[in-house]
Amino acid sequence: MGMTMKEGTVEEWYVREGDQVKTGDPLFSASTDKITNDVESQEDGMILKIVAQAGETVDVSAVVGYIGKPGEQVPDAPGGETQAAPEADHTLSEEKHAEAAPAPAANHTVKASPAAKKLAKEKGIDLTQVAGTGPGGRIKIEDVEMFIEDQNNVKASPAAAKAAADLGVHLADAKAGSGRVMMEDVLKAAAGKPETNDLPPQKVDSLRRSIAKNMTESWHTSPRVTYTHPVDMTAVIDMRMRLKPEMERTGIKISYNHILMKACAQVLIEMPDVNGSFSEDMLTHHKHANIGLAVAKGDGLIVPNVKCCDLKTLSQIADEMGKLVVKTRSGRIDMDDISGGTFTISSLGPYGITNFSPIINQPELAILGVCDIIETPVVRNHEIVILPMMNLCLTADHRVIDGVKASKFLQRLAQILENPYLMMA
Repeated sequence: MGMTMKEGTVEEWYVREGDQVKTGDPLFSASTDKITNDVESQEDGMILKIVAQAGETVDVSAVVGYIGKPGEQVPDAPGGETQAAPEADHTLSEEKHAEAAPAPAANHTVKASPAAKKLAKEKGIDLTQVAGTGPGGRIKIEDVEMFIEDQNNVKASPAAAKAAADLGVHLADAKAGSGRVMMEDVLKAAAGKPETNDLPPQKVDSLRRSIAKNMTESWHTSPRVTYTHPVDMTAVIDMRMRLKPEMERTGIKISYNHILMKACAQVLIEMPDVNGSFSEDMLTHHKHANIGLAVAKGDGLIVPNVKCCDLKTLSQIADEMGKLVVKTRSGRIDMDDISGGTFTISSLGPYGITNFSPIINQPELAILGVCDIIETPVVRNHEIVILPMMNLCLTADHRVIDGVKASKFLQRLAQILENPYLMMA
C-alpha cells in the first residue's frame, strides 16, 4: 500500500480455514501506520491455511495464508514441511443440508465484518441481537459464534436474547432451572452483576494506535517550542471573497487553509531550515514544499499532503487538497498521498480554538497551528479599531529552528497574509 511500506498488520480475518472464496471476496483487513484497507482474493478456491493471525505484524511479501483446492498440500510454515489441507466436507448432516433460514433484512444495516454477516445469514441470526466487541461496536465473527453457542446451550425468548446482548449478560448466567430464559430472568441477572462506573474496555483501532505511536515518538524526539503570532486577516478575507465566485464556477472551493498553504510554501522556500528534516545528526533541506493538512477521519487524523505547493497556483492547491480530503474521508487515501510531507498545517479554527500547541509530524521540523478568526479590539494609529485577528501557532524543533528562526518565519508569514499580493511577487 505505497512504495515506502515495509510491514503491515493483519487486523481481522473475514474468513476461516475451510471457507470457499471467489475472486474479489474480502479476505482480511491490513493496516499500515496510517491507513487500513481490505485485501481481496485474487483467486477462486478454499482457504487452506491461515498463517498470520489477527493482530500479527508481518513484513511486506510475507505469506499470510494459502488458497487452493480441497486436499491440496500446504507448508506448516513458509518454507517448511507440507501438511494436508482441509478436505471438502461431503458428509454434511441433514441439518446442515437443510436450507438455512434467511437472516433478517436488518443485518444489511448492522456494522459487522463480512464474515460475521455471512455466518449470521447461514444461521438465520438477527445481528441486532448480537453484541459487537470490535472497534466502535463492530460485530466480529467471534461475536456471532459466541451468540450461537449461547443460543445452542440455552433456550431463550427472542426478547430475552436481545436484552442479554444489550446488557452484556450471558444467557447461561440468566438460566433459571431447566426452563426457557425469559426477559425477567435476564433483567435479574443484570441487576445482580456488581455495579461499575467503567464501560467494557475496547481495543482501539489501528488508526488510533498509529496516532498514539507517532505522537509519542515525536514527543520524545523533538525538543519543541511553540511560538504564537497574531495576524490581521482582513486582506485574506477580502481576497477569498473576491476569488470564491470564480473558483466555484470551475467547481473548486477555496478555504483559508488553501491560502495559508500557498503562503507557507513561499516562506518555506525562503527559509530552507524550516522546510527540512533532521535525522542521525544530518539536516536535509528539501527542494520543494510538500505541505500537509490534517484531516479528520472518524475519531483520528490523517495528514495527506500536496506536493510542490511552491510551484502551484492557489486554484491548483485548492483543487488537489479538496480531492485528498474526499479520498481520506472515504478511506481511499493512498500511501503516497500521505508520504513525503515537509511541513504540516493543523487547523482548529472551526472549533473556536484561539491558541494551542500542535505536535510535530515526524520527520518534519515544524507544524503550524491555525486558530479561529476573532473580531478583536486593536490599537491602530492611536485609535481602537475592530479587526478580524487570528493566532498562528508554530511548534518548531529547537534542534534546528531556534527562537529567532521561528519568529522570523511567523513574522514573514504574517506579512504575506496581511498583504497577499506578495504571493504574486
